[in-house]
Amino acid sequence: MTSREFAELIGVSQATVSRALNGRSSVCEKTRIYIEKKAEEYGFVLNSQARSLKTSKTNTIGVLFPLNFDSLSKNLMFTHIFDQLQRELSRRSYDIMIVYDHDPEMKSNTFERVIRSGKVDGLINFRPQLLQREIDLIEKFRIPFVSLHSALQESSMLHQLMIDEENAGFQIGAYLGGRDVSRYVYMAVDDEPPERSARLHGYMKGLASAGKVLGEDSILTAERSPEAAYEAVMASSAMFCRERTGIFVYNDMMALGVLNALRELGVAVPDQAQVFGMDDIPLASWFTPRLSTMRSPVRQMVRDGCDLLIGLIEGEEIAPRTTYYQAQMVLRDTTR
Repeated sequence: MTSREFAELIGVSQATVSRALNGRSSVCEKTRIYIEKKAEEYGFVLNSQARSLKTSKTNTIGVLFPLNFDSLSKNLMFTHIFDQLQRELSRRSYDIMIVYDHDPEMKSNTFERVIRSGKVDGLINFRPQLLQREIDLIEKFRIPFVSLHSALQESSMLHQLMIDEENAGFQIGAYLGGRDVSRYVYMAVDDEPPERSARLHGYMKGLASAGKVLGEDSILTAERSPEAAYEAVMASSAMFCRERTGIFVYNDMMALGVLNALRELGVAVPDQAQVFGMDDIPLASWFTPRLSTMRSPVRQMVRDGCDLLIGLIEGEEIAPRTTYYQAQMVLRDTTR
C-alpha cells in the first residue's frame, strides 16, 4: 500500500500522513494519534528506502562539529544538545552523519565533500563560526541548513536558533548586582574576543542596572575546561581572598574548576564568593555546592530545529530567520 492509498483510505492528505509518521510537530496530537493507530491497524509503514530512490533523498542529516573539536567529554553542553538531537532525529526516522574537520586550511574539506556528493539531505550546525567559503557553498547548492546554539552570521540561506546570551548575562548581572558583593568578576573564554561576547555585554548591563560596575581588571580568561578555569582563579587568588566577590563563569564546566579553586583557597561559597554558571548541564545539580546557573531550553530548541530542517528538506518555503530562546535562572547553593 502506498502512502497516497493509505491517506485516501483513512481520509487525510498524503502530506499529513508523512508529517505525522515522521514526528513533525505541525500535526496536532489528535490527528497524529489517529494516523498512528490506523497505520498499526492496516500494517502500514513509510518505506524510507523506496522514498529515497524516488526523491533522491538519503534520510541522513549531517551534523557539523566545531573546528578543532576536542571531545564530547570536555564540552558537556555540546554533548547534551547532541544527545537530544540524536533522540529527536531517530524518532523521525533520520540517520546522523558526523561532519568534522580538524584543519580549516584544507582546500577541500569533509564539509565540502559531503555537500558536493549529496550524502546528506540537510545539515545541523554546531560550529560557532562558518568560513566564508562554506557559507558560499551552502548558498550555491541550496542545502537545507539550520544552526543550533551557534554564533550569529549573515547569510541569505542560514536559519539560526540561538540562546539569547545577552539577556542571560543581564539577568545574572542584575541578580548579583543586588547582592552584598564588593567586587564583580567575569570568567571569559580565550577564543572569544570581549567585544564580541554577548554574555559579557549582558552581564555588564545587568550590573549597571543595579548601579554596579565590572572593573577592567576583573575579566579573567581561560580555555574551555575546568582545569584552565581553576588555574585562572589560582593565578588571581588575591582578588577572591580580599573582597566578597560575585563571579559569572562562561559555562558550567568551567564553573566546576572555579569552585574547586575557591575551595582550595579557603574562600567560602556563597558567603565570600557567589558563583553563577551558564547552560544548566545535567551535572550542574551534582556539584558540591550545587551550581546556580541559567537553564537553556535545549529540548524545545532541538525540536524546533528538526521541524525547521525537515520542512526545508520537504520543500517548504521558509524565509531564513534567527530565533532567540530565553534562558531561565536556576538558583542553587552557590548564590544566596
